[in-house]
Amino acid sequence: MKEILVSLLQKNRKNNFLKNKVEFRCKCGYSNKISYLDFFSGGDFRIGQPIPTLSPFISESVYDETINVTPLYLSRKCPVCGEEITAVFPLSLENLISILQSQPPDPQMYG
Repeated sequence: MKEILVSLLQKNRKNNFLKNKVEFRCKCGYSNKISYLDFFSGGDFRIGQPIPTLSPFISESVYDETINVTPLYLSRKCPVCGEEITAVFPLSLENLISILQSQPPDPQMYG
């Protein structure tokens, strides 16, 4: 699954979503911002186990729908103290793949 994600990232390097930044903060006070694309292209992430959770979307006929989400964990060593800094990516693997597989908007319509 990691190879699929990395290949989708390489194909969609110009996706504006990948320009967003994630900030790492260490207990020692060090902080660093890095773009999603730079982080994932470095391969310093791991895919967690799928976790069942309640769907945040409300349907008229379904009250509690359980869905599986797969978390992505970002990790990096602190250059100051050497401690491991770990963060959970704000989107699940399933959502990230669907964003990367979608076509960009029509430039004539949204240009």
